[in-house]
Amino acid sequence: MNAAARLQALRGEMDAIRAALDHDDVGALPAMIDHYDGHVRDFCALPGANVFQADIRALRDLQLDTIECMRERNARLLDLIRQQRQSSRAASSYALAGRG
Repeated sequence: MNAAARLQALRGEMDAIRAALDHDDVGALPAMIDHYDGHVRDFCALPGANVFQADIRALRDLQLDTIECMRERNARLLDLIRQQRQSSRAASSYALAGRG
């Protein structure tokens, strides 16, 4: 596979990672990200890969955007966990108060 085709394949892998994130398929993400990371390293080691600097920057920007989406998702999940804990504490307090 030539460098241009590999770069296109990397874009496809990043799109698949983003789709998995968008569909909450978090179980698939670790393996997908590991494969993607290895493929990026392989691509960067190719002779002449620097010819594709603009494409590599665009791919990096997509990665950074995807990472930001992951962070936002993580923050939302942490907030939901906090809300659940507060709700559980309140329910326990009401239950104890009702017994007293």
